[in-house]
Amino acid sequence: MSNVAVITDSAASLPPALAKKWGIIVVPLQVIVDDDVFPEGDAISPPEVLSHLLAGRLVSTSQPSVAAFTAAFERAAQTGAKAAVAVLISGEMSGTVNAARTAAQDSVIPVHVVDTHTLAMAAGFAAVAAAARAAKGADVDQVAQRARDVAASSLCVFTVDSLEFLKRGGRVGAASAAIGNALSLRPVMAIREGKVEVLERVRTTARARNAMLDMVDAHVGTLAHPAAAIMALGDEQFGSDAALLVESRHPELAMLVRTPVSAVLAVHTGPGTLAAVVVNLPDDVR
Repeated sequence: MSNVAVITDSAASLPPALAKKWGIIVVPLQVIVDDDVFPEGDAISPPEVLSHLLAGRLVSTSQPSVAAFTAAFERAAQTGAKAAVAVLISGEMSGTVNAARTAAQDSVIPVHVVDTHTLAMAAGFAAVAAAARAAKGADVDQVAQRARDVAASSLCVFTVDSLEFLKRGGRVGAASAAIGNALSLRPVMAIREGKVEVLERVRTTARARNAMLDMVDAHVGTLAHPAAAIMALGDEQFGSDAALLVESRHPELAMLVRTPVSAVLAVHTGPGTLAAVVVNLPDDVR
Protein backbone atom coordinates (compact mmCIF):
# COMPACT_ATOMS: atom_id res chain seq x y z
CA MET A 1 0.00 0.00 0.00
CA SER A 2 1.30 3.45 -0.95
CA ASN A 3 1.64 6.13 1.70
CA VAL A 4 -0.67 8.27 -0.46
CA ALA A 5 -4.13 6.96 -1.34
CA VAL A 6 -5.91 8.13 -4.49
CA ILE A 7 -9.66 8.67 -4.47
CA THR A 8 -11.92 9.63 -7.35
CA ASP A 9 -15.66 9.85 -8.01
CA SER A 10 -17.84 7.67 -10.18
CA ALA A 11 -18.28 10.37 -12.84
CA ALA A 12 -14.67 9.62 -13.80
CA SER A 13 -16.12 6.54 -15.54
CA LEU A 14 -13.08 4.54 -14.40
CA PRO A 15 -13.49 0.84 -15.29
CA PRO A 16 -13.57 -1.28 -12.10
CA ALA A 17 -10.58 -3.33 -13.26
CA LEU A 18 -8.41 -0.20 -13.58
CA ALA A 19 -9.57 1.11 -10.21
CA LYS A 20 -8.71 -2.22 -8.62
CA LYS A 21 -5.33 -2.49 -10.35
CA TRP A 22 -4.20 0.89 -9.03
CA GLY A 23 -5.96 0.69 -5.65
CA ILE A 24 -8.16 3.73 -6.38
CA ILE A 25 -11.14 4.29 -4.09
CA VAL A 26 -14.26 5.38 -6.01
CA VAL A 27 -16.92 7.50 -4.29
CA PRO A 28 -20.30 7.21 -6.06
CA LEU A 29 -22.44 10.07 -7.21
CA GLN A 30 -26.17 9.44 -7.01
CA VAL A 31 -28.87 8.88 -9.62
CA ILE A 32 -32.40 9.83 -8.56
CA VAL A 33 -35.29 8.13 -10.37
CA ASP A 34 -38.56 9.75 -9.32
CA ASP A 35 -38.09 9.60 -5.53
CA ASP A 36 -35.68 6.68 -5.41
CA VAL A 37 -31.97 7.37 -4.84
CA PHE A 38 -29.34 4.99 -6.22
CA PRO A 39 -25.57 5.24 -5.67
CA GLU A 40 -23.92 4.95 -9.06
CA GLY A 41 -22.32 1.56 -9.61
CA ASP A 42 -23.87 -1.75 -8.70
CA ALA A 43 -27.12 -0.05 -7.64
CA ILE A 44 -27.83 1.40 -11.09
CA SER A 45 -26.16 0.93 -14.46
CA PRO A 46 -26.01 3.11 -17.57
CA PRO A 47 -28.45 0.81 -19.47
CA GLU A 48 -30.90 1.10 -16.58
CA VAL A 49 -30.61 4.89 -16.69
CA LEU A 50 -31.26 4.75 -20.42
CA SER A 51 -34.41 2.67 -19.94
CA HIS A 52 -35.72 5.11 -17.32
CA LEU A 53 -35.04 8.09 -19.59
CA LEU A 54 -36.80 6.48 -22.55
CA ALA A 55 -39.75 5.54 -20.33
CA GLY A 56 -40.19 9.20 -19.47
CA ARG A 57 -39.40 8.89 -15.77
CA LEU A 58 -38.00 11.85 -13.86
CA VAL A 59 -34.27 11.19 -13.62
CA SER A 60 -31.74 13.52 -12.01
CA THR A 61 -28.37 13.34 -10.27
CA SER A 62 -26.78 14.41 -7.02
CA GLN A 63 -23.25 14.79 -5.69
CA PRO A 64 -21.86 12.39 -3.07
CA SER A 65 -22.55 13.31 0.53
CA VAL A 66 -19.87 14.66 2.85
CA ALA A 67 -20.30 11.43 4.82
CA ALA A 68 -19.43 9.37 1.74
CA PHE A 69 -16.11 11.19 1.41
CA THR A 70 -15.47 10.93 5.14
CA ALA A 71 -15.92 7.16 4.85
CA ALA A 72 -13.56 7.03 1.87
CA PHE A 73 -10.85 8.95 3.72
CA GLU A 74 -11.26 6.67 6.74
CA ARG A 75 -10.97 3.63 4.49
CA ALA A 76 -7.73 5.01 3.03
CA ALA A 77 -6.32 5.52 6.51
CA GLN A 78 -7.32 2.00 7.57
CA THR A 79 -5.33 0.55 4.66
CA GLY A 80 -2.20 2.36 5.86
CA ALA A 81 -2.22 5.60 3.87
CA LYS A 82 -0.73 8.62 5.58
CA ALA A 83 -2.37 11.10 3.19
CA ALA A 84 -4.86 11.09 0.31
CA VAL A 85 -5.42 12.86 -3.00
CA ALA A 86 -9.02 13.18 -4.23
CA VAL A 87 -9.12 13.56 -8.03
CA LEU A 88 -12.60 14.82 -8.86
CA ILE A 89 -15.09 16.01 -11.46
CA SER A 90 -15.09 19.70 -12.38
CA GLY A 91 -16.34 21.96 -9.63
CA GLU A 92 -18.08 24.01 -12.33
CA MET A 93 -20.39 21.07 -13.04
CA SER A 94 -20.93 19.42 -9.67
CA GLY A 95 -20.76 20.09 -5.95
CA THR A 96 -18.60 16.98 -5.55
CA VAL A 97 -15.41 18.98 -5.00
CA ASN A 98 -17.05 21.05 -2.27
CA ALA A 99 -18.33 17.94 -0.49
CA ALA A 100 -14.81 16.47 -0.53
CA ARG A 101 -13.27 19.69 0.77
CA THR A 102 -15.76 19.79 3.62
CA ALA A 103 -14.98 16.19 4.55
CA ALA A 104 -11.25 16.86 4.27
CA GLN A 105 -11.42 19.46 7.04
CA ASP A 106 -12.08 16.75 9.64
CA SER A 107 -10.31 13.86 7.93
CA VAL A 108 -8.17 11.49 9.97
CA ILE A 109 -5.40 11.97 7.37
CA PRO A 110 -4.40 15.02 5.29
CA VAL A 111 -6.34 15.23 2.01
CA HIS A 112 -5.48 17.21 -1.11
CA VAL A 113 -8.58 17.82 -3.24
CA VAL A 114 -7.85 18.21 -6.96
CA ASP A 115 -10.51 19.84 -9.12
CA THR A 116 -9.65 18.38 -12.53
CA HIS A 117 -11.82 20.93 -14.37
CA THR A 118 -12.98 18.02 -16.51
CA LEU A 119 -14.88 14.74 -16.20
CA ALA A 120 -15.25 11.16 -17.46
CA MET A 121 -12.01 9.37 -18.30
CA ALA A 122 -10.12 12.66 -18.46
CA ALA A 123 -10.48 12.62 -14.67
CA GLY A 124 -10.12 8.84 -14.64
CA PHE A 125 -6.75 8.91 -16.38
CA ALA A 126 -5.63 11.66 -14.00
CA ALA A 127 -6.50 9.42 -11.06
CA VAL A 128 -4.66 6.44 -12.59
CA ALA A 129 -1.57 8.54 -13.27
CA ALA A 130 -1.66 9.90 -9.72
CA ALA A 131 -1.91 6.37 -8.31
CA ALA A 132 1.06 5.28 -10.42
CA ARG A 133 3.07 8.19 -9.02
CA ALA A 134 2.03 7.28 -5.48
CA ALA A 135 3.09 3.69 -6.05
CA LYS A 136 6.62 4.96 -6.78
CA GLY A 137 6.77 6.52 -3.33
CA ALA A 138 6.00 10.13 -4.27
CA ASP A 139 4.73 12.48 -1.61
CA VAL A 140 1.22 13.90 -1.53
CA ASP A 141 2.15 17.15 -3.30
CA GLN A 142 3.81 15.25 -6.15
CA VAL A 143 0.84 12.92 -6.49
CA ALA A 144 -1.61 15.82 -6.61
CA GLN A 145 0.51 17.66 -9.18
CA ARG A 146 0.61 14.56 -11.39
CA ALA A 147 -3.20 14.48 -11.39
CA ARG A 148 -3.38 18.17 -12.32
CA ASP A 149 -0.85 17.77 -15.14
CA VAL A 150 -2.65 14.86 -16.76
CA ALA A 151 -6.05 16.52 -16.45
CA ALA A 152 -4.65 19.73 -17.97
CA SER A 153 -3.33 17.77 -20.97
CA SER A 154 -6.73 16.30 -21.75
CA LEU A 155 -9.15 16.63 -24.60
CA CYS A 156 -12.66 15.56 -23.58
CA VAL A 157 -15.15 15.74 -26.46
CA PHE A 158 -18.59 14.29 -27.03
CA THR A 159 -21.66 14.39 -29.18
CA VAL A 160 -25.26 13.32 -28.66
CA ASP A 161 -28.04 11.97 -30.81
CA SER A 162 -30.65 14.28 -29.27
CA LEU A 163 -30.39 17.63 -27.52
CA GLU A 164 -33.38 16.83 -25.31
CA PHE A 165 -31.41 15.57 -22.32
CA LEU A 166 -28.87 18.38 -22.40
CA LYS A 167 -31.84 20.76 -22.43
CA ARG A 168 -33.34 19.06 -19.37
CA GLY A 169 -30.06 19.44 -17.51
CA GLY A 170 -29.71 23.09 -18.48
CA ARG A 171 -26.65 22.52 -20.70
CA VAL A 172 -28.43 24.01 -23.75
CA GLY A 173 -31.43 26.31 -23.95
CA ALA A 174 -34.89 25.12 -24.96
CA ALA A 175 -34.93 27.24 -28.11
CA SER A 176 -31.51 26.02 -29.24
CA ALA A 177 -32.52 22.42 -28.64
CA ALA A 178 -35.76 22.80 -30.60
CA ILE A 179 -34.02 24.44 -33.56
CA GLY A 180 -31.18 21.92 -33.47
CA ASN A 181 -33.52 18.94 -33.47
CA ALA A 182 -35.70 20.41 -36.20
CA LEU A 183 -32.70 21.01 -38.46
CA SER A 184 -30.95 17.76 -37.49
CA LEU A 185 -28.08 19.80 -36.13
CA ARG A 186 -25.79 17.94 -33.79
CA PRO A 187 -23.29 19.69 -31.54
CA VAL A 188 -19.73 18.56 -31.04
CA MET A 189 -18.92 19.61 -27.49
CA ALA A 190 -15.86 19.72 -25.27
CA ILE A 191 -15.10 20.34 -21.63
CA ARG A 192 -13.20 23.62 -21.49
CA GLU A 193 -12.18 25.23 -18.20
CA GLY A 194 -14.58 22.93 -16.41
CA LYS A 195 -17.65 23.74 -18.50
CA VAL A 196 -19.38 22.38 -21.58
CA GLU A 197 -18.49 24.34 -24.71
CA VAL A 198 -19.97 23.80 -28.17
CA LEU A 199 -17.16 23.55 -30.73
CA GLU A 200 -19.14 22.80 -33.88
CA ARG A 201 -22.69 22.22 -35.07
CA VAL A 202 -23.05 19.86 -38.00
CA ARG A 203 -25.81 18.07 -39.84
CA THR A 204 -26.52 14.50 -38.69
CA THR A 205 -25.17 12.38 -35.89
CA ALA A 206 -22.75 10.55 -38.19
CA ARG A 207 -21.03 13.77 -39.23
CA ALA A 208 -20.81 14.93 -35.63
CA ARG A 209 -19.14 11.67 -34.63
CA ASN A 210 -16.68 11.92 -37.50
CA ALA A 211 -15.85 15.52 -36.59
CA MET A 212 -15.25 14.45 -32.99
CA LEU A 213 -12.88 11.68 -34.04
CA ASP A 214 -10.98 14.14 -36.24
CA MET A 215 -10.41 16.22 -33.09
CA VAL A 216 -9.09 13.11 -31.37
CA ASP A 217 -6.63 12.58 -34.23
CA ALA A 218 -5.40 16.16 -33.99
CA HIS A 219 -4.90 16.06 -30.22
CA VAL A 220 -3.10 12.70 -30.25
CA GLY A 221 -0.57 14.23 -32.61
CA THR A 222 0.35 16.92 -30.06
CA LEU A 223 1.21 14.55 -27.20
CA ALA A 224 4.38 12.67 -26.34
CA HIS A 225 2.70 9.67 -24.70
CA PRO A 226 -0.98 9.71 -25.66
CA ALA A 227 -3.70 7.52 -24.21
CA ALA A 228 -7.36 7.51 -25.19
CA ALA A 229 -10.76 6.38 -24.03
CA ILE A 230 -13.97 5.85 -25.98
CA MET A 231 -17.31 5.93 -24.17
CA ALA A 232 -20.79 5.37 -25.53
CA LEU A 233 -24.41 5.00 -24.45
CA GLY A 234 -27.06 3.06 -26.31
CA ASP A 235 -26.23 0.91 -29.33
CA GLU A 236 -22.81 -0.50 -28.45
CA GLN A 237 -21.79 -0.98 -32.07
CA PHE A 238 -20.98 2.65 -32.81
CA GLY A 239 -18.82 2.79 -29.69
CA SER A 240 -16.95 -0.34 -30.70
CA ASP A 241 -16.51 0.96 -34.25
CA ALA A 242 -15.11 4.26 -32.95
CA ALA A 243 -12.65 2.46 -30.67
CA LEU A 244 -11.44 0.25 -33.50
CA LEU A 245 -11.01 3.27 -35.75
CA VAL A 246 -8.99 5.17 -33.15
CA GLU A 247 -6.86 2.09 -32.49
CA SER A 248 -6.16 1.58 -36.19
CA ARG A 249 -5.24 5.23 -36.72
CA HIS A 250 -3.06 5.44 -33.64
CA PRO A 251 -1.07 2.27 -32.88
CA GLU A 252 1.24 4.49 -30.80
CA LEU A 253 -1.36 4.88 -28.04
CA ALA A 254 -0.03 3.90 -24.62
CA MET A 255 -3.51 2.78 -23.63
CA LEU A 256 -6.97 2.64 -25.20
CA VAL A 257 -9.85 2.23 -22.77
CA ARG A 258 -13.31 1.24 -23.94
CA THR A 259 -15.88 1.95 -21.23
CA PRO A 260 -19.54 3.02 -20.99
CA VAL A 261 -20.61 6.56 -20.26
CA SER A 262 -21.18 6.54 -16.51
CA ALA A 263 -24.75 6.34 -15.22
CA VAL A 264 -24.60 9.89 -13.82
CA LEU A 265 -23.32 11.37 -17.08
CA ALA A 266 -25.87 9.31 -19.04
CA VAL A 267 -28.68 11.20 -17.30
CA HIS A 268 -27.49 14.45 -18.88
CA THR A 269 -26.54 13.20 -22.36
CA GLY A 270 -29.06 10.47 -23.22
CA PRO A 271 -29.02 7.66 -25.80
CA GLY A 272 -26.64 7.89 -28.72
CA THR A 273 -23.90 9.62 -26.75
CA LEU A 274 -20.38 9.09 -28.02
CA ALA A 275 -17.49 10.56 -26.04
CA ALA A 276 -13.73 10.47 -26.40
CA VAL A 277 -10.88 11.46 -24.13
CA VAL A 278 -7.21 11.89 -25.00
CA VAL A 279 -4.53 12.63 -22.41
CA ASN A 280 -0.77 12.71 -22.16
CA LEU A 281 -0.19 9.70 -19.93
CA PRO A 282 3.16 9.45 -18.11
CA ASP A 283 5.30 6.57 -19.31
CA ASP A 284 5.28 4.85 -15.92
CA VAL A 285 1.60 3.95 -16.41
CA ARG A 286 1.11 0.60 -18.11
